[in-house]
Amino acid sequence: MIQKKKKKKTVIEHPDEIDSLDDDSNTESPELLERHPEFFFDNTLVAIQVGRTLFNVHKYQLAKSQAFSERFKMRKAEGDQPEEGLSAEYPIKLKGVSSSDFAALLRVLYASHFSSNQPAPEAPLIIPAFRLAYKFNFSELRTFLLPLAEKNLNDVDKITFAREFNIKEWLAPAHVRLCQREEHLSGEEARKLGVESVLIISRMREQHRSRTSTSSMKVNHAYCYSCVGVASLGAGGYSCNGCSARNCSALSYQGPGKMAAQGSTNTTDSSAIEAGIKKWVGDGCTVKD
Repeated sequence: MIQKKKKKKTVIEHPDEIDSLDDDSNTESPELLERHPEFFFDNTLVAIQVGRTLFNVHKYQLAKSQAFSERFKMRKAEGDQPEEGLSAEYPIKLKGVSSSDFAALLRVLYASHFSSNQPAPEAPLIIPAFRLAYKFNFSELRTFLLPLAEKNLNDVDKITFAREFNIKEWLAPAHVRLCQREEHLSGEEARKLGVESVLIISRMREQHRSRTSTSSMKVNHAYCYSCVGVASLGAGGYSCNGCSARNCSALSYQGPGKMAAQGSTNTTDSSAIEAGIKKWVGDGCTVKD
């Protein structure tokens, strides 16, 4: 007796979204289907060991890196050993990488650029993520992170970032802005920048920034000693340090008073600073006497 083959039923949840259904669609060979080059993901999980920490990551995410992609092509099991990375017992071990840096890289890789939960592009995340994107050659991720770094890092961090990743065009503008700003370098900033940067910034500020005082005191108005910047020495017996008059009553100068300080302004020769910094960068970021 010949048994009839039962046809598999096809369930269509949204018929209005399908124009037509080919009668032969159920019999089409899988070998004839074309896998989309971008959106047919390899759902394999790869075990990664960084220090004492294990990660289990989708292979398609790691394959965005040229270094990992080439490693996957070369990876083969040796003898009876399981293939490296396919289980937590035989993970791929990464050397010279911290677990916190690798976690930062994964947070950026797994965050959708269109997601409301996308991590804020702050320095604590950008720098370690870019560092590993640079190390393992995630070219698209590097391109994505670089403008975020430029936008969100302060000038001191931009300089250290530029040195680490050889972004020479960032050095001059960041140093110029540090020379032009009102506040001096803090101890922590000086430690980050190093001796050569601190020397050139100090030299440029000293040579091309000047403080001019324009008194805000009015003629024939009374002011206290503190506002004027003097102290009384009493009557008689003094010689003036200015005109050398003898046996006169005198006042002791105590430095710029409160009123003088209020009227002082800084003037900066920006073009001279910019030229000096550019020359310094061109000379290899070394201060020459």
